Amino acid sequence: MNYSFTLRARLSSWGRRAHGDCCSWPGVICHPTSGHVIKLKLRNSSPPPDYPPAYDDSASPQQVREINSSLLALTELKYLDLSSHDFHGVLFPQFIGAFKELRYLNLSSSHFTGGIPPQIGNLSRLRYLDLQLALDSHVDTLDWLTQFSSLQHLDLSGLDLALTNVTTTLSGSLKVLRMSDCGINSFPISSSVAYNFTSLIIFDLSGNPCLISVLPEWLWNLSSLAHLDLSLCAFRGRIPDAIGDLSSLTVLDLSFNRNLDGSIPGSMAQLRRLEELSLGGNQLTGNFPSWIQQLTSLTTLDLHENLLHGFIPGSLGMLCNLTELYLSGNSFQGALSLVHLDNLTKLEVLDLSFNSLNISVHEDWNPPFQLKIAGFGSCGLGPSFPPWLQHQTRIIFLDLSDNEIAGVLPDWVWNISHFTIDYLELSDNNIQGKLPKFPEHTNLNMLRLAHNLLEGPLPDKLPVELSSLVLDGNYFSGRLPVWPYVGSVSLYNNNFSGAISSSVCQWTMLSFLDLSSNEFSGEIPHCLGESLDGLENLNLDSNLLSGEIPTTIGFLTSLRILRLSNNGLSGGIPPSLQNCSKLVLLDLSNNKFSGSIPTWLGEELSSLAFLVLGSNHFSGYIPQQLAHSGKLQMLDLTHNKLSGTIPPNIGNFSAMASTSQVRNEELEYIEVDLETKGQNLGYLFFSDLIRSIDLSCNSLVGEIPEGVGYLAGVRNLNLSMNHLNGSIPQEIGSMESLESLDLSNNELSGNIPETLPSLHFLSHLNLSYNNLSGRIPFLQQLQSLDDPSIYAGNPGLCGPPISKLCSNTMVNQSGEPHETKAHQEGSEWLWIWISIMLGLVMGFWTFCGILFFNKKWRYGYFHMVDSLYDRVLLRFELLLAHLRRRD
Repeated sequence: MNYSFTLRARLSSWGRRAHGDCCSWPGVICHPTSGHVIKLKLRNSSPPPDYPPAYDDSASPQQVREINSSLLALTELKYLDLSSHDFHGVLFPQFIGAFKELRYLNLSSSHFTGGIPPQIGNLSRLRYLDLQLALDSHVDTLDWLTQFSSLQHLDLSGLDLALTNVTTTLSGSLKVLRMSDCGINSFPISSSVAYNFTSLIIFDLSGNPCLISVLPEWLWNLSSLAHLDLSLCAFRGRIPDAIGDLSSLTVLDLSFNRNLDGSIPGSMAQLRRLEELSLGGNQLTGNFPSWIQQLTSLTTLDLHENLLHGFIPGSLGMLCNLTELYLSGNSFQGALSLVHLDNLTKLEVLDLSFNSLNISVHEDWNPPFQLKIAGFGSCGLGPSFPPWLQHQTRIIFLDLSDNEIAGVLPDWVWNISHFTIDYLELSDNNIQGKLPKFPEHTNLNMLRLAHNLLEGPLPDKLPVELSSLVLDGNYFSGRLPVWPYVGSVSLYNNNFSGAISSSVCQWTMLSFLDLSSNEFSGEIPHCLGESLDGLENLNLDSNLLSGEIPTTIGFLTSLRILRLSNNGLSGGIPPSLQNCSKLVLLDLSNNKFSGSIPTWLGEELSSLAFLVLGSNHFSGYIPQQLAHSGKLQMLDLTHNKLSGTIPPNIGNFSAMASTSQVRNEELEYIEVDLETKGQNLGYLFFSDLIRSIDLSCNSLVGEIPEGVGYLAGVRNLNLSMNHLNGSIPQEIGSMESLESLDLSNNELSGNIPETLPSLHFLSHLNLSYNNLSGRIPFLQQLQSLDDPSIYAGNPGLCGPPISKLCSNTMVNQSGEPHETKAHQEGSEWLWIWISIMLGLVMGFWTFCGILFFNKKWRYGYFHMVDSLYDRVLLRFELLLAHLRRRD
């Protein structure tokens, strides 16, 4: 087995005591009468000081050693804990199946590799099994679970169970079942599986975001359930009234499912034992629940980030046990007064941010609680700083952003931030003055003062503990000081000018640096790459920088985001940049870069998702190697001097072919500017869903490759202002996600593809100034695209929405005549009349055939005709006689 440091030290201590009583060894517990070893407690923890770890200094911390086979003689072993050791690379041990008397097995956080051996099913007496993070690879089967008829506690959290069927293998004796973060993508909703879970007290299915379903109906039959956690999944629909039947619940967490909607059911008032209620991060509607005061045991109430509205009732103040209250991100209105707050003496968390709420209290109010987390963003607390906050001496997190607080901050704000506050958010106010001189040490870890009226130079020193400083959108100026301990600095949109001081190269702990939208000039300091080897995000956009990108940029091997757009930089892309293999976004747009686009961008930068090189002087061909990048989802090469054809393997961009809507957290919050639909759109929160190709304003020639149809996930395709010829490929109709298509100002010919109207999401189209001909397709999906300018400059086009009418015949793409729509409609009516006549003829001869072959029917039919003829003739003769008598 592969032992961590602590386990090797523990076993080494056993070796030194090999001739003593093993029951006295650390981690060994024996039966008091028989002396048999019944427990091995080898959980990873710091060794006690009375036996320092004995190990060979030359041995690797991950050295492979074997457990002595004599351990398998522990036939009475009932308890085995090997948790929290890193066995990475070691196969899951099969020997555990030999301990058939085991009642307790804990292998959590052990990170074995390979599958779970079926021998584990031999532990039929097991009651407690914890395999949380016990395996680094996926689990193929859980069939061995069917052997555990007495199992009461099962934790599979962190295992990859995407390929398994969990519910068919679980024991009905389970009281605790945890399966959080398991990649589960389906779970039965029918009540037919409830018999497997009737004894459950704790059920945790959280952190399975691919689990898209309504809430399972069998849950509401589990009368013993006390703890239910379904957070961070993708459950949808309404919360049923039957949830009120779970009268034993003490913890209910349905937060961050995003698609749970409807009102909060009033039946929850029956959950009188409830202590924690978390419904945040959904789409719940309606008013604040008026019945909430009946849940007198509540300690946590989380309703944040929903669509709730209305006033907060004063009955909230009756929840005297409440310690955490989260209401941010709704549409609540009105004021919270002493009626709401004065009885909440245990309150430690109060988050009211981003509603239309305010706190209506007198200036000398002294709150009866001591907050640790205080979220008052956009609560209208200004223009002065709330004086009652100076009595809150335990605050760790304080958000007062967007409160119209004006003037200079009082000294006591800085005093409490030095001693207690870890996170201070004061952005989007009207705070004036200069930053104070900070002490050498403080409790403050993150300070945000963006978008205020602060000015002057930056402080010469920052506290060692301050790791993140955000001062965007102020009026700071002067020289950048030496801050050796800061980890993240954002100085976007201030009044800095001149060269970027080399002092920034002494910010050696830096991982994030944003100096964009200032007036820095000169070259990028070479020392940036030499000193800031931990830098992950560098933004120098929108300055006056010139010169070339320094070759030392290649030393920034941790770099994920590099933004250098809107400067005057020149030269080529340095080859050393290919060492930055973790790059996700590279934006060099709006500069004076020249030369060819390196082929290694698609070969070496395997993580690259956003490549933005527009508005430069790049020339030559677009390298086919770009399509080798499996993660590239935005390619912007607009406004360059590129020539040649569009790469024929354009359909190989696998990330752009995907239509998956599964969110990528790594890319979700990367800010991206996208030119689409005739306007520049900024994406901040959904950038992971952007898939775009912009090759416009170059000198590309040839035809549009048919492979473009494979890019089903692309939302924006712009090939305008080139010299492309040939026809628009029919395959373009397979780009099912396309929202914007611009092929204008080329030399395209032939008909507009009949497949184009199948693009149901298309809302922007420009085909102007080509050589297109024929009738413009007209289907319901394109009725909104009725602007004639879409088709301007194509004299061969006809039909709505342009004024030119189509003649009876036009010429198709192959030059052969074909019928127009009017002629086609005439042909259709001709075929309709022919069909009617054929039907009548067939009906007549069928009738005659029946009379010919059936003698009885033939006699009957002609007898009926004769009788009818006689009656008609008689009536006619009587009518004539009557008319003669009148004359």
